[in-house]
Amino acid sequence: MQIRHLRPSDYRVMPWKNGLGTTTEIAVDPPGAGLDDFSWRLSIADLAASGPFSTFPGIERIILQTEGEPMELVHEERCRRRLALLSPYRFDGAWPTHGELGGTPARDFNVMARRARLRPSAGVHSLARGSRIRLCLAAETQIVHAFRGRVAIRIDGSDTATDLLGSETLIVEGQVEIEVAADVEEAVVFVVALEGSRP
Repeated sequence: MQIRHLRPSDYRVMPWKNGLGTTTEIAVDPPGAGLDDFSWRLSIADLAASGPFSTFPGIERIILQTEGEPMELVHEERCRRRLALLSPYRFDGAWPTHGELGGTPARDFNVMARRARLRPSAGVHSLARGSRIRLCLAAETQIVHAFRGRVAIRIDGSDTATDLLGSETLIVEGQVEIEVAADVEEAVVFVVALEGSRP
């Protein structure tokens, strides 16, 4: 089992693949991988205007809008989808996609995973003060991102907790039980699971 506790100072800002904006890369696997050879990637993107998304053939994408009026994603010759705040939406990274903002800048949380290797999933959990959840996910990699508030995380029933503050991320490699507790204040966390693809 390997654990990484990442803080905003560990993230890096880099240009979009299409060069039309910037994204804050939270983590990428393998570490240091580029935009064409990663297994999975976690990032936050800021959108100042409507425009095309970068295309990522072979990549499964999950997008979760966190700020701004809900935007609409237009998948050319396929469908349209208006996003809802804090609601994950999955689509094929190879699809030509245009994002239409709802009148205000937007921010979104992104999960990308190479389909031939991994099956990604993502969920949002709102925790009242004093509440907790237990995650027993059949995944090789589990990620908890504290979107709002502060949580205490215990792994496999450990007596020692890791405090995760807002905008921080915990990455756990290995199939373990993770307890997320909002002991101090209300919190919202994003949970990502990356499970190996089966033939």
